[in-house]
Amino acid sequence: MCRLAILALFSVAMVSVYGQDTPPPFLRNATPDQLKSFQQMIQSNGHLTETAMGAKIQEWVDQQGGKVAADWKDFQEFIKGQQGKSEAAHQTAISSFSPEAKKADAELTAISNDASLSIKAKGDKIQAYLTTLPANVKAELEKAQGQ
Repeated sequence: MCRLAILALFSVAMVSVYGQDTPPPFLRNATPDQLKSFQQMIQSNGHLTETAMGAKIQEWVDQQGGKVAADWKDFQEFIKGQQGKSEAAHQTAISSFSPEAKKADAELTAISNDASLSIKAKGDKIQAYLTTLPANVKAELEKAQGQ
């Protein structure tokens, strides 16, 4: 499974912990028990690498079958389609960054691409790095994210 999908799912699960109950699109037809099971599985496995989490999610989806599996397949196709657009937008944003923001972006990308880190460790490392950035660099990165 692609990294973007795993990070998106983990983000959705983490947001839901803090009170928002928006399930990922592939769970729109899931039962309440399936939603709860998925959320518990994601929340209890942040210690896994993206590859291991991808396998765990695929195993869970395979066990669910039916509409969940069909919607999962559609979701994966959607994410794959978005990756090219996302990378093109990222490259466009980088081209207008200040040298400091380019350096920060490279550091954040390196953290994101580190396959040895668990999903939680990546999130923690990214958050820690962001706190070290000067306000103007952080604002520049955030502005680019919002576009």
